[in-house]
This record gives sequence, structure tokens and C-alpha cells, in this order.
Amino acid sequence: MAIQFGLSRLRGYRNGYETGVACTTGAANTGIAVATGSVWLDGVNCALTAVTITIGAGHTGSACWAIAVLPAGNSSTAAATAVSVDPTGTVHAILDRFTFGTGANTLLLLADKSGTTALQTFARAQNVTLNITYDQAVARGGTLIFANDAKFFNGNIEGTVEYADVDVQSWSRLMGGSYASGGASSGTWNLSATNKPFPFMIETQEVTDGVTATIRVLKCYSTQLGIKADTENYTIPSMNFVAVGNKLGDVLQITQ
Repeated sequence: MAIQFGLSRLRGYRNGYETGVACTTGAANTGIAVATGSVWLDGVNCALTAVTITIGAGHTGSACWAIAVLPAGNSSTAAATAVSVDPTGTVHAILDRFTFGTGANTLLLLADKSGTTALQTFARAQNVTLNITYDQAVARGGTLIFANDAKFFNGNIEGTVEYADVDVQSWSRLMGGSYASGGASSGTWNLSATNKPFPFMIETQEVTDGVTATIRVLKCYSTQLGIKADTENYTIPSMNFVAVGNKLGDVLQITQ
């Protein structure tokens, strides 16, 4: 199965908040009050209901993260909790970081939450092709000419994209590395020997016969970046990618 569409957008996401989820110190400065909002966790947009996280007595220092996690078996509702160790390595969204200050159990907000949302559009794309394939094994018996059963395995979604605009900063968000801005329309992308591709989402809205369809490949990795330049055409980078399942095992969504 192949899906082709014209113009689309590349959206990079990281685990983090989308809207709301403001954090403040709770009663007697011994808890963290988290407001209602939404977060992104491994490509899943989750609702987060208002909650107060209770903090026990006797804490000191600055190691207090308010985070959102996706409980096992839950596909749309995140839970807020607090941890005293760096949560790196787990699927989580950091909501804010606190310090206990100098007073007993006094919580002070450090406001580490980014000023941008977790989901960001960072490039326009054109000529996007998705190829959905399976390996299969078929069974025949007796005098049968055609198979009478089939088993499928090794499902795969791969695709290609051409850029509709050139943004060097977006390459660092796909392929890894670091980007240093030099001002408007200026900057340097540096790819080191240890950098790896980052996950991103491809999303497009297409209209056919008056019906609007939204296509989302939820979690992709770039496997090849081609930069072609010649004397008679604009530079049009191209990219190959492979899709993988997110935390819930979902790969592709098409809605209308």
C-alpha cells in the first residue's frame, strides 16, 4: 500500500506540556498544585486533570521535579507526580522544577518549564510518499495451485519527503547535532560522531472532493538526508524515514 500527498508539514515533538498545567506551591508550601491542561507523551496527546501533589516533610535542596506520566494501560489521561531524582530515561513530561529553599519544607518554583509547546512545526514538505508493507508466508496443500492461507509479519512503514523550504535548523531537529543561531536566516548546524536522529511527526491535511483528511505518521526517524545542489535549480533537500510505534503501539492515524 502506498500513500502519496503533496504539501505537508514536519512537526517535531518532545515530551512536555501543550497547554495549561501551571504549577504553584500548595497549602503551607508543602505541596505542588497542578492546573488542568494537556501534555504530549511519546506522541500521545494526553489530558491532565487538576491535582495537588503532596510533599512529605524533611526535604532539602532543589531535587524536586513535578512531572506527568502515562499510566500503564491508559491511552489518553496523564497523571502528575513528583520525583526527587532526575527522571531521565523514563517517558515523562517535566512540568516544573522546585527547590525547598532555606526554610523547613518551603517550596520555591524554579520555573524550568519551556516557554514553547511540546509540539512544534519546523518545516514544510512536499511530495511525501508512505509505503506500508508486510512480509508474508503462504500455505498450500494437496493439489492447490493458489495459497489457501497467509500469515503476515514484519510490518513496515517507510517513506520519502522533499523539503518545500530550506531550514538548516530543522535538520538538527531530525538528524541530531547542535545548532547555533547567528541571527535572522543565519546559523550553523554541527553533527558530531555520536549524534543520533530524533523522533518527529509528519502531519498533513488533504482535501479530496470536499472531504478533509488528516494524516499523521506519529513517530518517525530519519534514515537518510540528501542535499542536492546544482547550478540551474534551487537546493531541494530530500529525506528518507522509517516509522515506529509509540508508547501505545500506534504508528499511523488517518481521520476525516
